[in-house]
Amino acid sequence: MDNLKEKEQKLLESLVRLDTITDLVVSSKKKIVDLQEVRSNLENEKNSLNKKLSTFENENESLKSQLQDLENSINNQDTSDEDLREKIIIIEEENSKLKNSISKLEKDLKSSKYRVMQAEKNKDEVSKRLDELNQDADNLLGSDEW
Repeated sequence: MDNLKEKEQKLLESLVRLDTITDLVVSSKKKIVDLQEVRSNLENEKNSLNKKLSTFENENESLKSQLQDLENSINNQDTSDEDLREKIIIIEEENSKLKNSISKLEKDLKSSKYRVMQAEKNKDEVSKRLDELNQDADNLLGSDEW
């Protein structure tokens, strides 16, 4: 009779451990899904930043072209030096602002890349842990305790 109670107790303990492992597996799968969503969001953000960077680069090229045109007009026209200096200063300020914006976007892009790498690393760690938990569950299910 004691042997039967002992087996019953071991069975209950196994069931409790199996429930715990099941909860861990479900939690790990949810975390993986969450990490995949974060990764997707970061990819979207990265793409958006790349588009903005491209736009700023195009605007920068346009401003450079305008600056070149202005320099050409300085050589070809009889305009007062003061007016031309003011226009050049304005264009250089705009160009500087664009360079600063591009620099910031590049930093944001680096940050986004880092976050994506971290998310992938976390995903790999969670996947590894999930594999370990699945192996533990398989081991428990395959043991002679039943």
